[in-house]
Amino acid sequence: MTAYMAKAKTDSWSTPTHIYNDLNDQFHFNSFDPCPLNDDPNINGLNLEWADSTFCNPPYSRLKSTKKHGVGWVEKAHIEVLKGKTVVLLLPARTDTQWFHDIILKNNYEVRFVKGRLCFGGSKFSAPFPSMVVIMKN
Repeated sequence: MTAYMAKAKTDSWSTPTHIYNDLNDQFHFNSFDPCPLNDDPNINGLNLEWADSTFCNPPYSRLKSTKKHGVGWVEKAHIEVLKGKTVVLLLPARTDTQWFHDIILKNNYEVRFVKGRLCFGGSKFSAPFPSMVVIMKN
């Protein structure tokens, strides 16, 4: 029997404060957020220049690049790193995906697996998947 997982009504979930604060203490992020929580279609971090040190908890539905939708969040982060920037991503730990192998592993980016399941802001329950933090820098 296959378990059913209901689709969320939104793709924007706030980062747990302790995760962000611990990473900010280490990487000193700029205030720029390429993925604000307002679901405003006029703000698209995929089309903007990112700050020198950026934290990104992207919408998980657009992690990979596709012909139909263009550049995904993981590739966009990699493009920004090629410009000499540091990007820290909070992602689902999907180590079987093409974007994980072709971008994260291939470029030897640091991966930190999160112990347990995160409880994203605005949710009463933990996520149904494991998470990882990916540190992308040259």
